Amino acid sequence: MRLRLGLDVGGTFTDIVATDLDTGTAWARKIASTPDDPSRAILDGAAELLVEAGATGSDVVFFGHGTTVVTNMIVERKGDRLALVTTKGFRDVLELGRQSRPHVYDYRITRPAPLALRRDRFEVSERISAASEVLTPLDTKELEEIAATIRSRNIEAVAICFLHAYADPRHEKAALEHLQDLLPDVFLTTSHAVAPEYREFERASTTAMNGYVGPRAKRYFGRLADGLVAMGLDSPLYTVTSNAGLIDLPAVQALPVRTALSGPAAGVAGIGRMLSGLDLGDLVTFDVGGTSTDVAVISGDKPRLARVRSVAGHPVLAPMVDIEVIGAGGGSLARLDDAGALVVGPESAGADPGPVAYQRGGTCPTVTDAALSMGWLDPDVRLGGKLAVDTAAATAAINEQIAKPLALSTGEAAEGVVAIATANMARVIRSVALARGFEPSDMTLVAFGGAGPLMGARVAEGLGMSRVVVPLQPGTLCARGLLVSDVARDFSLTRIMPLSADTAPEIESAFVSMESEGAQWLNSLGTSPQDHRFERQIEVRYRGQSFEITVPADATDTPETLRDRFETAHRLEQGYDLPDRDVDVVTLRLKASTTPAREHKVAQNASSTAAKARSRLIHIDGTLQTAAISQRDALVPGSRIEGPAILEEMTATTLIPPGWTAEVMPDGTLIMTWRPKND
Repeated sequence: MRLRLGLDVGGTFTDIVATDLDTGTAWARKIASTPDDPSRAILDGAAELLVEAGATGSDVVFFGHGTTVVTNMIVERKGDRLALVTTKGFRDVLELGRQSRPHVYDYRITRPAPLALRRDRFEVSERISAASEVLTPLDTKELEEIAATIRSRNIEAVAICFLHAYADPRHEKAALEHLQDLLPDVFLTTSHAVAPEYREFERASTTAMNGYVGPRAKRYFGRLADGLVAMGLDSPLYTVTSNAGLIDLPAVQALPVRTALSGPAAGVAGIGRMLSGLDLGDLVTFDVGGTSTDVAVISGDKPRLARVRSVAGHPVLAPMVDIEVIGAGGGSLARLDDAGALVVGPESAGADPGPVAYQRGGTCPTVTDAALSMGWLDPDVRLGGKLAVDTAAATAAINEQIAKPLALSTGEAAEGVVAIATANMARVIRSVALARGFEPSDMTLVAFGGAGPLMGARVAEGLGMSRVVVPLQPGTLCARGLLVSDVARDFSLTRIMPLSADTAPEIESAFVSMESEGAQWLNSLGTSPQDHRFERQIEVRYRGQSFEITVPADATDTPETLRDRFETAHRLEQGYDLPDRDVDVVTLRLKASTTPAREHKVAQNASSTAAKARSRLIHIDGTLQTAAISQRDALVPGSRIEGPAILEEMTATTLIPPGWTAEVMPDGTLIMTWRPKND
């Protein structure tokens, strides 16, 4: 037996999946997350799954995990005390930021406080120009004085960010060497290692964030690795980054900021691979968990990437899957506001206490409670195969807190809760698609997560979409995405220069240098050089512009072909091009990757024998209707199901409303199509 394990830690549940490389047999389970120590749920869940599979730790050949630990530390401001060491005159770069405002007309706007207190931000005499000219030598005596102050204040992390270090990191490297000797027990990080790109504020913010979360993240990943070793696992620990690539333990401990938005990235990237053979066109992924919903666009089987994103108001300069997060999920709280209007979210019941139906002390009804009270979820279900629910308690909470005050029936109130939640989700999906140049009604919605298949059709109706896809084992798809992810790491280098024949050799030399660095990292993991892949990209812009567009590059490309590619992308994104304007190169990017051994197709355990027919009354479209109930794993390829119907499986429930038809594809994927009544 050779097992590959994937674990995804969410705000409410931790998902664990495993596949046997030899047989293709698959296992999956959900357990409640442990927010006080996420590694506990990971280790407990992995141990339970190994017992179920009849395996031991020594049978595990791959262990990948996705986590929100770093994101939560930033959002909740639970990092360690941080010092910033920067060039004289730039102490307040984190405070000044940019002139842009997230809400233009909000005159009472508040910006997040810098991650380093002003008194913990230190200036040192040094200066290197963007052309690598040393204007002021590094003053090591000042560094020694700064180190003494840092020691006296028990500061646990230091971020070093010097002006123009992206172009010439000599002074940063020298400062790092000095501080390593002077502060041996302090977490040290430098901007040239974290984000070697220009734009001073974003580079400083990313470096500061890496330092702020560094000590605790390093301890968390180390504790997890030790726990796995204690279980007998000798396979390396891989963690998914924000660009959906997997990196090893030393890399993630040095660069934890790379996981700042990694939680749903593996699922989005996995969707592109899993559905690539179905010719579904452009996709919108719809990942609904207990706490939030994650939305992304996939075009050409690949998710769109963003270069700068914000975490709790702090910009992060790193390639990441372009995901929008909505504060709405199965655990979103439903309540009446001061005006007596029904409001759903963004507050969530989370894993503890959870929905009322979980019987863990929750008193405020949630979307999950509403679904139970309408009969959309099996009242005898055990969520994730373990957690029993109390439908009567859920119904009572909906009735007392929402239905009676609004003079509605319980079914009407519950349907209103779900309608508001799906409307909120549809509104964000529409804005995400339109902002990226896509018309939602022309796209396919891919519903997954614990609650995505339950709400996918209703959201699609609100967007005018006629097709919804539900992958196999949708409730654990992010964990499954880890099993099809590449081991990958991004490298970047800012080199502002004209795009011309004269600069082509310099561009090629820079790419070759990054490829050498990428190969060195891949070799350190024991991977085969013949399996190494290097993907080049180049960020270019018209001279005078303040934004860049990323286009693919190749060693055989000429400046003319790169310009043509850029102008095609510019017309697509901006609606015009400037053929007479000079084009400048800004940043070169390289993705070094390799593909580990992957699982066989997930076994469906399908049977040609039809499951025993069942049905139950559900409240839908304002009335009680009889819905056919089927076990999804009992459906064979080619099966067609007319709504209203419900498909049940261990990790999720799929609702097929009236007017929808679902068909099972040869690989087990479910495709739902809608024909509106006026068609």
